[in-house]
Amino acid sequence: MIVFNILAWIFIIVLLFIVNQFAIVIYDALNAHKKSIGHSAAIALEVILEAVVTFISLITYVLGFINYDALFLKKDNKEYPPVLLVHGYMMNRACFFYIHLRLVLDGFRVFTVNLYPPVLSITDLAERVADKMDEMADKTGEKEAYLVGHSMGGLVSRYYSSSPRGKGRVKRIITIASPHKGTRIAVLGIGKDAREMIPWSEFLHELNNKPMPPIYALWSTLDNLIVPPENAFMEGMPNDSLPLKGHIAMLFSNTVYRHIVSHLKEDTSDTK
Repeated sequence: MIVFNILAWIFIIVLLFIVNQFAIVIYDALNAHKKSIGHSAAIALEVILEAVVTFISLITYVLGFINYDALFLKKDNKEYPPVLLVHGYMMNRACFFYIHLRLVLDGFRVFTVNLYPPVLSITDLAERVADKMDEMADKTGEKEAYLVGHSMGGLVSRYYSSSPRGKGRVKRIITIASPHKGTRIAVLGIGKDAREMIPWSEFLHELNNKPMPPIYALWSTLDNLIVPPENAFMEGMPNDSLPLKGHIAMLFSNTVYRHIVSHLKEDTSDTK
């Protein structure tokens, strides 16, 4: 009973937190005079869904300290290049469990990385990706890989691909709700990486002027952490926008997964 009460209070706190986030985004959208932000019932449903998946991510966070890649790795399946999942700000590999498992079931060799400590600069966190990519190359014998980055993980992936250790190593980057032009809500974060995600940061200016591998960006029209949501749009690259998807909920969306796997398989079919 005590455990249930604790979990109930945690969920209530998470729900209030998510409601406040969506209120900021909706207020910003209305001030921008957007014609439509969605039906109120649909928004309310998405707020609840975002609270549920955020709650699940919170209570399963500890599982992310375990490197469970080998449990699912199909070493003999080389139909597709390896995939590295790169999580976002203050998260860890556990947030990708749904996508990870589905990719494995679809025949991909999937790896994860934890970006620790979480308050380092994005340039420093990209070194964690570089180390993991070297480890993946040793295990698979393949130099190139796909990078799938959620939120800040998309920026880390992009920076890595343009760094000396990443050039020629990335086949394609798929970003999910990544603040390519920053997010105003980053002013509330802590750490160098949070400051680098502020829209007017010098880091983003430099990153958006670097040459990049092919990038496919998925973003939501009402993301509770990307303010404004259009900042997740990637200029000059293929994009798909999804209506009313919460920031964490995108990691548990069948629609998002179908977009991801179709682009991974499309790249492979093009080379056959």
